Amino acid sequence: MSKWKRRRLLFMADVHEWRGTDPSEVLAGLHELAAEDPYDLEVLLAAAELLSDRAGRRTGTAREADLAASISLLHRCVPLVPPGDYDRWRVFNSLGQRLFLVAQGTDSPEPVAESVLAFREAVAATPHGDRMRQVNQFFLAVQLGEHFERSGDRDAPVEAVQVAREGYATVPPGDELSPMFRTVLITSLRHLAGATAQVEPLQEAVGLAREALSEAGSTSARAGAQFDLVRALRALYDATTDARLLVEAVDLSEQCLAATPRRDPEFDTRRARLASAVRLLAQDRRDPDLMRRAIDLMRATIETPSAADEHADTLIDLIQSLASLHTMTDDPLALRDAELTARTALASAPDPGPWRTQAQLALAEALLYRSSVHARGTDAVALHEALGLFQHVAAATPPDHGERGYRLWLLGVTLNDLAKHGDGDTAAWRRQARQVFAEAASAAGPPIVRIKNYQQLGATEAALGDPHASLAAYEAAVALLPQLTPDWLSYRGNIIGLRQIEGLSEGAAAAALELGRPERALELLELSRGILHGRTLEARDLRLLRHRSPELHAEFLRLRTALNSGARDGNDESWADLIGRIRSLDGMAGFLRAPSVQALRRHAEQGPVVIVNVSGRRCDALILRADGEQPVLTVPLTGLTQADVITHLLRLTRAVFAGPNDPSLLARRDAQRELDAILRWLWDRVTSPVLDALGLTAPSSDTRPPPRIWWCPVGLMAYFPLHAAGRHDSGAQSGRATVMDRAVSSYTTTVRALADRFGPQAAGTTPHTLVVAVPDAENAPSLPGAAAEAAALAELLPNSLVLSGAQATYENVVRALPAHPVAHLSCHGLTSWENPAAGMLLLHDHLTRPLTVEQLSAMELPYADLAYLSACSTSNTHPDNADEALHITGAFQLAGYRRVIGTLWPVDDTTSVEITRATYADLTHGGSTPPRTELSARALHRAVRALRDRYPASPALWAGYVHVGH
Repeated sequence: MSKWKRRRLLFMADVHEWRGTDPSEVLAGLHELAAEDPYDLEVLLAAAELLSDRAGRRTGTAREADLAASISLLHRCVPLVPPGDYDRWRVFNSLGQRLFLVAQGTDSPEPVAESVLAFREAVAATPHGDRMRQVNQFFLAVQLGEHFERSGDRDAPVEAVQVAREGYATVPPGDELSPMFRTVLITSLRHLAGATAQVEPLQEAVGLAREALSEAGSTSARAGAQFDLVRALRALYDATTDARLLVEAVDLSEQCLAATPRRDPEFDTRRARLASAVRLLAQDRRDPDLMRRAIDLMRATIETPSAADEHADTLIDLIQSLASLHTMTDDPLALRDAELTARTALASAPDPGPWRTQAQLALAEALLYRSSVHARGTDAVALHEALGLFQHVAAATPPDHGERGYRLWLLGVTLNDLAKHGDGDTAAWRRQARQVFAEAASAAGPPIVRIKNYQQLGATEAALGDPHASLAAYEAAVALLPQLTPDWLSYRGNIIGLRQIEGLSEGAAAAALELGRPERALELLELSRGILHGRTLEARDLRLLRHRSPELHAEFLRLRTALNSGARDGNDESWADLIGRIRSLDGMAGFLRAPSVQALRRHAEQGPVVIVNVSGRRCDALILRADGEQPVLTVPLTGLTQADVITHLLRLTRAVFAGPNDPSLLARRDAQRELDAILRWLWDRVTSPVLDALGLTAPSSDTRPPPRIWWCPVGLMAYFPLHAAGRHDSGAQSGRATVMDRAVSSYTTTVRALADRFGPQAAGTTPHTLVVAVPDAENAPSLPGAAAEAAALAELLPNSLVLSGAQATYENVVRALPAHPVAHLSCHGLTSWENPAAGMLLLHDHLTRPLTVEQLSAMELPYADLAYLSACSTSNTHPDNADEALHITGAFQLAGYRRVIGTLWPVDDTTSVEITRATYADLTHGGSTPPRTELSARALHRAVRALRDRYPASPALWAGYVHVGH
């Protein structure tokens, strides 16, 4: 073919590409030229571009064929542009673009991975300073993000951030590439956070998104910037559970959607994101009206034909939202709609593909949930259907998939439910569950998922009659606990995570006890409870490690973060190796090691510590003593069952929270009788066997003062007033069968919690007292007793600092606490089951600056000694967090107070004044000495017992006061 014909064909190729017209004749000519000269780079590139351009106007197999032909031609071009050739970047840019188009039509990770390789070559082939280098960098960063989403390659976000940073830094101000680079950098930072479980990239992403919003000019540009900021805020919320971020995200989403025309192709995407953010906020606040609004937004998106791309994710969100609405309202229609929506999603899902797997998973979860909610797990039809779906999901989930462990856990739970309710061969179901949990525990995934699988495996092995395998599984679960509660996760986020392992400590202890190993049971209880308190203690070890070996300290933080992100890559072995190297350092032998029973028994020198453990298999009291030969004594509580505990807890809750406020005198009397019956039950089933084992078989007397005893209740037992158990109206004081007539009781979350977090106060210092009284907090009932307590303490403690009324502000109290080893706070206490971190003491300015559990827990008060919390329910928290002492009393203990006086339930205002006055009069010898805080347990005991002697039939008045610590 002549040179003239060649030039004409190339010209016509440009014309067809520009016009978007059918290039068939020109393509035929170009192919003829390529056959004559297979090394004609310009011809090959022109044909590849025309094929790609035509593919964009086609669909189905025709589109796929054109793209495949284009890519084939570009592969022929590669050998023609060796390194250093000017056209090399053009070839690889074109190849990357074509592979990008192929990737859009499939879920396969291969085209994206090839596209990444092509754009890497394009960047490397483009000189620095050339604008096309920046263009190639942009596409490379985009494709690296897509590669991460499809393959989970954790190196991809690292490279994407590097590439995007360089491109963003080199683009001149005002260049159209600048906002594009900023957007891809924000996305890359979100991916990096997901890959590494670090919060810093998300904080940077939010900062960049705010910067983009501040620079946005037009309405459309501002809406786009708002959308980017919403995604960054959502990601940061997911990592930190900081609800303020979610509130801002919802507000920005509202603004963004309002500024987006309905005909805008982004409208449906932005509405779907608003719905998702509203759903999360509704869950955070447990607000059914907000959840209904999220559901309405989702339904509107699904019903819009133009929103087809949003249907899949929105359907999944809708199913989860309907299930959540049911949990909030107990509305059976919401649960039915969740299942019907899941069936609709599954019916419309292509087979095979990830969307179908998601739909199967959603329907299976809805069926499992329906079975557990409505029929207590006896709906065999629903369970069998869920089982089949979960089996399909497991088969479709690759071994290295980050969700495999969680999906297998759901399958195992379904198998166990079938076993529990006698459907078929119970042992066969359990053997299948054992196999599933064992595989899931070793699958890729974050530690919390693996712990849950090991926990289920331990319970299943116990049910199959293999106590050794059961204990091994529980020990494996407990061994993973140090990998939890990363420093970057918010206090509330850690609380939510720890709720997921409720019951682990009880099961682990029961497994050890069944093998006759009480010492091991105690060690496992110490490791698996009070984890947030333990993290505070662990900080000392980390500071020492940083001092001894900065390199190992950095490696520890990096590896723990990687494990929390779900990365495995041999990290089990890496973790064990790292811990071994740390413990080999001088003075670091105890790093993250469970304290031995021999080390723990020294905390029982002043009196025994009684750990009360209740599980579905057995109930026991473990008595830790200072005895070196037999430090742990086991007392089987054969008359106690887990079902009994739950039943009596419900009774206790009604008696102490609802009964005292009932307008009916008869109802209030019945509540007192109910509480008295519970105290008798506690005596018969729990405390009497313990005191008998300790030899405390008779009441104390003036010549034989009562000994000290520490109660360490596990799980739901933390709600019961063990110190007040007994038959209080059984006769004269000398003959009463009660705990408080035989011992002075204190409580502790764990044995380790009795260790001093800080050193003792300097000798010769006076324990000055801070008195805080808030008789009239805004939006709260009046507390006249608070003023009366302040007046009484001003007489008994003449050198005290009194902050009362308007002086009792957040700033004044927080400033005064470090300087006063003794703190007395008389005010309202507010607890939150859904968000224990938000529990607070109602100071004068609590509406604007609340003093919360989270803030108190973060304080470090080296000289803190005694905190007396004269407030309601300071020791109350969500049942799933009972082992963490996530309440106001526990927060003061975490802050450093060696002794804390608190309350289990709402207490009477007048009675509080009486007990306060009596306790401090005892501690100060009637006001003649500074308070002797080491006697606080005995002083409270005497004050409460005196009130009991006057009102034995009204236990709600006196049984709710507790002493925690030394």
